[in-house]
Amino acid sequence: MDLLYIRGQGNELMEDLPAFALAAHWHKGQTRKGRQKEPFVQHPIRVAEILIRHGITQTELISAALLHDVLEDTDCPPSEIRTRFGSEVSGWVQEVTDRKTLLKSQRKQMQVERAALLSPGAKLIRLADKIDNVESLFNDPPANWSWQRQREYAAWANRVVKNLGPVHSAMEARYHEASDQLRMKVTGKKPF
Repeated sequence: MDLLYIRGQGNELMEDLPAFALAAHWHKGQTRKGRQKEPFVQHPIRVAEILIRHGITQTELISAALLHDVLEDTDCPPSEIRTRFGSEVSGWVQEVTDRKTLLKSQRKQMQVERAALLSPGAKLIRLADKIDNVESLFNDPPANWSWQRQREYAAWANRVVKNLGPVHSAMEARYHEASDQLRMKVTGKKPF
């Protein structure tokens, strides 16, 4: 992994952020769904890297990106994030956290419906998350996902991103490029 610097209270390395350590702690032992079963923590690291590579280097936003799945996929209490990182980081993390008490279909529909209501910071995290998820699906799909399931995921992710509205033109272009590549792979058809 590149050593990515964040402009903030000095030139911090992403790896030196307390959020990096907390994400690694809480996601320890978790793996992604892809065939390679990479450590899950690689996903939030890539989400943060996507933001940094697109010029978004606010330490608090990068911290929230690193923690964006901690509440949803671990037993980390929301109070830990709020106490350690403040209300801004905690707020962004909570905005992009799905409610696990709902059925999966309801959670997915809520992401589509709530996309436009997210704060600007949460929209950036959501877009970076979708970029990484679509790129990961293209490069390392889960073994048990049929072409149909991959197409359904891509269509759903497109609806979420569309409902975000204008967020960051370069990131949106990266998303659409990844989505077009995935569409060609799973349908054999060129994008519109």
